[in-house]
Amino acid sequence: MRVAGREVDAASVLPFRFDGRRLTGLAGDTIASALLAAGERVVGRSFKYHRPRGLWGAWTEEPNAIVSVRLNGVAIPNCLATTTPLEAGMEVRSVNAWPSARFDLKGGLDLMQRWLPAGFYYKTFMRPDWHLFEPSIRRMAGLGALHGAVPEGYRSDQSFETCDLLVVGAGPAGLMAARAAAEAGQAVLLVDDRARPGGLGRIEAQIDGRPAKTWIDDQMTAIRAAGARVLSRATAFAIHDGPIVAVAESGAFGTPPGCGGYGRGGSFLPLGPSTAR
Repeated sequence: MRVAGREVDAASVLPFRFDGRRLTGLAGDTIASALLAAGERVVGRSFKYHRPRGLWGAWTEEPNAIVSVRLNGVAIPNCLATTTPLEAGMEVRSVNAWPSARFDLKGGLDLMQRWLPAGFYYKTFMRPDWHLFEPSIRRMAGLGALHGAVPEGYRSDQSFETCDLLVVGAGPAGLMAARAAAEAGQAVLLVDDRARPGGLGRIEAQIDGRPAKTWIDDQMTAIRAAGARVLSRATAFAIHDGPIVAVAESGAFGTPPGCGGYGRGGSFLPLGPSTAR
């Protein structure tokens, strides 16, 4: 099922595999949105008890959709499906599951949940020697696995910037703050972790009585025309000493539902379905 959105190109179909199954997505999809549109309810397994886990959030708050990705002979472990753009030919595999997330042999542990409370292994396997059981228990836990195809010395680009005003987050509030400061003559640096600006404003129909996309595009045009610098798909991870620092667009995540089984698939944070674009 797919809800019509502004972020994908329906004319550009991208084939990929998930746990060996052939699926298709669209240009503009993330791995998560493509899986959701393809009807994949279970995308992973829980850390130790291998309980089924479905998509839950829409961006970096997503804890369940962690996958290994192979593309063009290069394998990258522990990619977040909600932030990784889909590309044609991707081989995507769930982590902590075998042979697949949909059917995980270790999922049988869930049938014994009554006798397996949290931390049971620290109380049960003390005799004759904890170290006899430890290797097997450790193998049951953990996420992902390193592969020989992972490039040596793989690293992301880093940049050390200076500015009069730092704006973290290119949502509507961040865009307005960056534009006002840049047009006032300040050296502005706008940092956002998404490929496209607008934040949650992109899922709105209108902003200030205008089509959301048009409003966002106009803000970005004005920001760049005023001389501000824009870093997309970037993370502001350190703010060093300086006279003035302002961070706009504080953002927030929703609260998970207070019911049993909410992580098994089909339950979302309030903005979770927006991952479907």
